[in-house]
Amino acid sequence: MAYSTLILPLKGGKYTMGETILFLVFVALSLMGGWLILRRTGDYDIDFFTKILGWILLIPGIMGVMDSLRILQ
Repeated sequence: MAYSTLILPLKGGKYTMGETILFLVFVALSLMGGWLILRRTGDYDIDFFTKILGWILLIPGIMGVMDSLRILQ
């Protein structure tokens, strides 16, 4: 009996390693982007730069996670 999960779909009874690694990379990008967005240093110039960098990492990370979960097709 094959059990199905919500994380990644099964293909022929086995997870493909490439999709699993991509999912983990996108989760890491999302976490890093969110951390940079929420980070406060007190210096407005550095905070502005880290927020921009955080959004640049967060948006593709969320899109990649949603694609891995088959929410976006």
